[in-house]
This record gives sequence, structure tokens and C-alpha cells, in this order.
Amino acid sequence: MIIGIYGYQDSGKTKLVEQLVSTLVRKGYRVASVKHTSGEWTLDQKGKDTWRHWKAGSDPVVFSSASETSIMVHSPMDLDHITGLLMREFNPDIIIIEGYKKGRFPKVAVGDIKSQDGTVLRNPDLRTLLRYVEREAAMEKIMHVLPGLDCRRCGLDCESFASAVVSGKKKLSDCVELPDLDVHITVGGKRINTGRFVAEVADKTVRGMLSSFKGYEPGKDVGIRLGAKKAISKKVRRTS
Repeated sequence: MIIGIYGYQDSGKTKLVEQLVSTLVRKGYRVASVKHTSGEWTLDQKGKDTWRHWKAGSDPVVFSSASETSIMVHSPMDLDHITGLLMREFNPDIIIIEGYKKGRFPKVAVGDIKSQDGTVLRNPDLRTLLRYVEREAAMEKIMHVLPGLDCRRCGLDCESFASAVVSGKKKLSDCVELPDLDVHITVGGKRINTGRFVAEVADKTVRGMLSSFKGYEPGKDVGIRLGAKKAISKKVRRTS
């Protein structure tokens, strides 16, 4: 899940982020964080090797050492792109964003700043904030597993069912349409909701098709990407 923390300078938002991150990590969560600042600040330094790489035309530039890997992109990147990159490459349980006031994610206001859209808490203590984040993270994890059909065969829509599971009133196995197979279908990055029947058909169809291919190994994970139809350049860049 994604949670934002915003407020004026010196309002205590970074301290709250520190406390939240350290507590979540101690509890076993994988946490990533994003720090946003206004103005044209940079971590790179004029004259350093990475700066010289960039000035020569390389972008991004990666700094690699025995203790750190830093990827520097010398252009703005929207928040959806940043969080998508973090999810794909690092798969954190929780992403904490400090400084962004806008965006389609729940936010926490610190200090006397005016509330922005999506604000769910104002000046909470750590226990209250932690309770909210852990519940939302649990909800998101369950929603990711559920088929998302809102069939109500269990008597509830998927979101209400997930809430009931988190509160202990339902078990995940109570979902009638919960697939036995781990099948996920996305189009344009968005998940297509599938129930038990569709998951079984997709799994059997794809594995049946691949069974005659050299290199296919039964029981192994399978990934297929179908790109949008567009002309593929057959030109090869020649080198001198």
C-alpha cells in the first residue's frame, strides 16, 4: 500500500516517517520510501564522475559501490512512474511518500497545513497511524488474492469480504470463487478479474499450447507478454 505524509517544513513529518518506517521494519514489513522536495535540488555534484557521465549525455547514470547503488535520472519523473518502478523491482509491502501533497493515495497531514484531497488522518500519534497502515496493507494483500468479481456468492462484495477477513469475521477460504491456481491477467497494466473457472481454463490452455515447445518445463512459472499491435522496426543500427 501507499501512504503519503505531508506538512510544512519543520512540522515533524520526517520524524514521523522515521518512526513509522523503523516500527514497520521491526514488525517484518518490507518498506520503501520516497522523499519529494520543491525546487531543482540534486544529489549529484558538479565535477564528480557521475556528473561528468551525465554531462557527456548518459541518462540515467548509476553509481555502484560495495555499500550502495544509486540510480540518477536527470529529469522529473511522475509519482505513478516512481511507485510503479518500486513495485516492479523491489515489491515492498508499503511505500511511504514524504512531501507530495497531490496524488491518488491516502495521506496524513502533519502540523497546521490545509488538508489536501485524500487526507485520512491529521496529526496522528504513531500508534493510530500504525494501526491504519497495517489494516490497509492487509486489505490490499487480500484484495490482490481475491478474484475481484463482486459475485456476492459469499454474501459480500470483495472489499467488504476483505474487511471481514482482516477483522477475523471471515476466512479467505470462504470465497467461493477463489482460484486454486495462481493466474494473473493484466491488460495495459490493469488486472483483469478472473474467478476459479477462468483461471483453470487459462492455465490449462496456455500450458497445453506450450507443452509441445522446446524448453517448456511443466510445473514452472509461465509469463507471456502480448505487446500492443504496432509496426516493429526491422532496421539494424550499423556500427562503423
